[in-house]
Amino acid sequence: MAFEDSVWESLPYFDDTTVREVTAAAGYPAMLKCRVRNIGDRAVSWIRRRDLHILAIGIMTYTNDPRFQAEHTEGSDDWTLKIRTAYPGDSGVYE
Repeated sequence: MAFEDSVWESLPYFDDTTVREVTAAAGYPAMLKCRVRNIGDRAVSWIRRRDLHILAIGIMTYTNDPRFQAEHTEGSDDWTLKIRTAYPGDSGVYE
């Protein structure tokens, strides 16, 4: 194995098997999931695209809206942005 190959194999990457579109009923929770392999000591950041608002980095929430909560189990590849009570205004793209 060449050095370049081992470097690429250790870089983080998104697991494309994760559901990319989520539908939630108004007034009920919405769970946005992300799976990142080889993340190492890094963390996932959640951004709402329509206003480029950073919602969370790791499990730290950076929005005043208490409905949003980032969740992660240490050692897991799975990261979740939970919207406790979803509303139609929450529709859009989250990254």
